[in-house]
Order: sequence, then C-alpha cells, then structure tokens
Amino acid sequence: MSAQNTARLLTFESGRSGDLDKPVLIDPGTYEAVLVDWKTGYSGYFKKNTLRMRFRITEQGKFHGMVVPAWFNVELTKSKTTVKAGWRSDFLRMYQDCFDIRLDRRDRIPVNQFKLNHLSVEVWTISKDSQGQPLANVNHYSRVKRVLTIIQ
Repeated sequence: MSAQNTARLLTFESGRSGDLDKPVLIDPGTYEAVLVDWKTGYSGYFKKNTLRMRFRITEQGKFHGMVVPAWFNVELTKSKTTVKAGWRSDFLRMYQDCFDIRLDRRDRIPVNQFKLNHLSVEVWTISKDSQGQPLANVNHYSRVKRVLTIIQ
C-alpha cells in the first residue's frame, strides 16, 4: 500500500473524511470555528424551509478540524447569496447580535458575512429524536446551536 493510500485511510478512520454530512459527536461547549459552507432547502419532514450552515472547528484540541452543522428556519427566497428570515427568528436575531447591526430588511441577509470572520460557536449534543424519544448513545450527535460572537 502506498503512502498516499495510507494517508487517505487514516483520514477516513479518524472521522475526518470527505463526508461532511456524516454526524459527528463532540463535547458540548463553546468553540472557535469558521463557516465552511451554507445552503437553503426544503425539509419535507418538518415542512419548512431551512438554512444549513456547516462550521469547521479551528480551536486546537481533539476536535480540531471537525465539521459541525447548524440548522435554522428561514423563508423561501430565490436569491443564491442572501436568505430571508422572520423578524423574531433565531437566525435573524443571531445575525444582528453577532454583527451588532439592526437590519432594515429581513429578506436580504447575507450569510457569507459569516465566512469572512473567525467565529465563536455554541455546540450542543442532540440526544433525543424529533418525537422527544431518547436516542441510544451511539446515535448522539452534535450541532451548532448558534454563533455567539465574531472573533477579532
């Protein structure tokens, strides 16, 4: 086996493969992170439009490099660079808090502003399914609950 194939195998075994959608479990808490990417879509299960953001942990430690998702409810829009969210939504409030700005419009929120900065994110562990039933320990996973601050 060549060194290149061994490196690929080790990367996969360490949980840091190219599959960014694979759920990961890290300790709950506050971490430094960067926004990797984002997309909007329709969740047929919840019958809502959602914004999925993926954050890479940049803080040195055992979770360095892990990619943890966040989901927010948003409204349907045709824009590829902005999202629309309700005035009382978690996403709009988080955006205004992070950038210390009061938005005049709720239909032109530029998500890529998060990509330009290092962020402090709050990570939670999900231990129950959507019906409130407990998940087996092996099925627990982490998600970013919110972006706390922009790190200067």
